[in-house]
Amino acid sequence: MSGAWTDLPDEFHAGVDPAHPERSDTATHMERLRSIRHGEAHLAWSRYQSIATIYDQLVVNSDGGFFIDRYTEMVTRVCREDAITRYRADQWVGEALALRDRLPKVATTLRDGILSRELIQTVITRTDLISDDAVIADLDTEIEHILRNRKGAWSKPTLRDMVDRLVFRHDPDAVRERRREALDKRGVWIDNFADGTGEITGVMAAENVRIAEKAVKALADTVCAHDGRKRNQRNSDAMFALLTGTVFECQCGREDCDAEVPDPAEVVRSVSTELIIHVVTDPATLDGAPGIGWVDGHGVISDEHVRELADRPDATLKPVTPVRTPPARVVADDATDAPSTEVVFVYPGAQAADPYRPTTACAEFVRVRDGYCTEPGCPSSAFDSDLDHVTEYDRTNPTQGGATSSENLNAKCRFGHLHKTFGDWIDAQYRDDDGHLVTEYRTPEGFTIPGGAETLEDLFPNLRRIRYEQPPQAPPTPRVITGEDAPSPTNRLASKHARRRAERARNKKQRLADQKEPPPF
Repeated sequence: MSGAWTDLPDEFHAGVDPAHPERSDTATHMERLRSIRHGEAHLAWSRYQSIATIYDQLVVNSDGGFFIDRYTEMVTRVCREDAITRYRADQWVGEALALRDRLPKVATTLRDGILSRELIQTVITRTDLISDDAVIADLDTEIEHILRNRKGAWSKPTLRDMVDRLVFRHDPDAVRERRREALDKRGVWIDNFADGTGEITGVMAAENVRIAEKAVKALADTVCAHDGRKRNQRNSDAMFALLTGTVFECQCGREDCDAEVPDPAEVVRSVSTELIIHVVTDPATLDGAPGIGWVDGHGVISDEHVRELADRPDATLKPVTPVRTPPARVVADDATDAPSTEVVFVYPGAQAADPYRPTTACAEFVRVRDGYCTEPGCPSSAFDSDLDHVTEYDRTNPTQGGATSSENLNAKCRFGHLHKTFGDWIDAQYRDDDGHLVTEYRTPEGFTIPGGAETLEDLFPNLRRIRYEQPPQAPPTPRVITGEDAPSPTNRLASKHARRRAERARNKKQRLADQKEPPPF
């Protein structure tokens, strides 16, 4: 019998009348989307449960036949029921068994809607090299604990980095061995398509991939604005020119074309000497201690790989903090104003001549700390993103604007930054009870969306001990004035800033109240 799925839990409908969806507000629909996302994860968990049960019935508990025959029978049932390929059905079976037998606690985060099926696949693949049962059990427990207790959204790169840092800590030898095996398998492959095109694939070290990518894009971007090719088409033509040493030309067809296209060989020499690959690590790791590194655009790498990069003749080692370290000080807890035991080092965050602009050191630190764009789910690199004052810097009345400090700055991709500037959303950034940096986004109708769950502070905890603050001679940190004493906004921008300040003040007051009186379980 066909028809609508009528036995959905009430929260999936979220009080929406399908015949009159306009009668519910946007916040209600946002809640419904969140419930649907949780429901999709729960359905994926249910599928894995059934697949694992069928596996036991047809393969493990079978009285006769060869293993491969019974396994094929089992996979055939899955692929025909869902009308998918045998390869994909086999993948589903592998994932179901990995979650049941290796990652049962992580599997519950899929059941409860914390991770999606796509993200759970990331956890499975990043832990598949662990063969020790005790190690995988510890990883299962630790990953599940972080996923349940960390406030924020997980993107594929940040989840990958989180799992990789835990894997390396539990079994560093396996990570190093996997990298050596991967390098041994590097090479170039081609695949001819039926439509007269083909594909070329090259596998190499992560840093070499970045250099090659930069060279291709640098040459592709030398054409004029009238070239009719799309970016990927220009990249393809530029790659061929670089590989063969042939001429790459602008295809605008205009006699007065002003494009200055260099020789491909010159592009390679320029890129190989000028490309900056950001690698973050601890000084102790450089000196030979066990640890990890992080490569922009790639993720977590082993300590062995870090030291190889540092030993390259073209490598430049640069500390995140200035050479002259100021005296350390104890920071106060945000909720109680009581001194904590955390000792931090404080540096100037704003330029003396222009308090709106962060110092070079402050800007680099914020990008290192964030790693990625802070927009929920955005995989863009922080090093390719803009820096944004979370609490806006008020140019009209700087005494009311947000401070130019590392705690009030974060990385946003260009779209996210423009949307913040011209939209009506409100974002906030603060530290929770555990000292973890939290970002939140609030829609105009009041629906709160958590930002990223992890930054590079989680990979390198020493980053939490560094602060860049607005110097005393710069405009002070804003003091929110409400009620009759509040100044009247003079224009739309001032009105927007005032509204955002008031909204952040209310949200902070509620957050601090929740921290003092946690909700009952």
